[in-house]
Amino acid sequence: MGVAKPVVLPSIEFKKQGDADSFFKAMLGRYDDDEYLNDADEEIVYELLQRHPDAESKIGSGVVGIFRAHSIEHNSSCFHVHRIDGSKTDFSYKTCVKGKSPSLKSRFYEACQRSISTIVIAKKKSLFKSAGGEVACYKTGVMTTFTTSDYRHIKPRFRDIVETFISSNAVVISEDLLSASADMQYSTVFTDPEMAKLFVDHHESVAELRIFKRYEIPKFS
Repeated sequence: MGVAKPVVLPSIEFKKQGDADSFFKAMLGRYDDDEYLNDADEEIVYELLQRHPDAESKIGSGVVGIFRAHSIEHNSSCFHVHRIDGSKTDFSYKTCVKGKSPSLKSRFYEACQRSISTIVIAKKKSLFKSAGGEVACYKTGVMTTFTTSDYRHIKPRFRDIVETFISSNAVVISEDLLSASADMQYSTVFTDPEMAKLFVDHHESVAELRIFKRYEIPKFS
């Protein structure tokens, strides 16, 4: 029996690919054709899209929304991308889950995410400590604890923060900026601490995060 391959996204981790397949199949099933995903689902599906072998071409000019629609080619419904330029394309969540070689751009996105992760966690801990252990969900008002909540970006979205960082600093994305893949290494980080600090500073200057009730993640056997 082969070793289970985890699927690691910034917002959620799955111990094996089958778990991820089940999660995104259930999510797709919650929507009707031509219905756009809500903000929480869109963010996690966008993270999944980074794993697609053709992620850069699928994302194209940038994503303004993700929706479910019927695919004539496959005679079934799947996730679709609505790009900034108005064009649309479909993609398979199963292809993303199986993704083995993430694009250079998606690895850069992940390195940006990892550079702020410890800072975001520390700020989240501070919020709950100051509030006595419970904070209301920004969207629903339901009280949450540290373990039943996520500390998520509202406006601008994290992907937009990354894009403005690239453009404002004239960053040329290259392999030299990112850690090489290695056994048992499931995330990419910046090789240059100065690049990481530059992004941390940029993020600090523009990001707004709020507490949300954690995604309802199913229990897997």
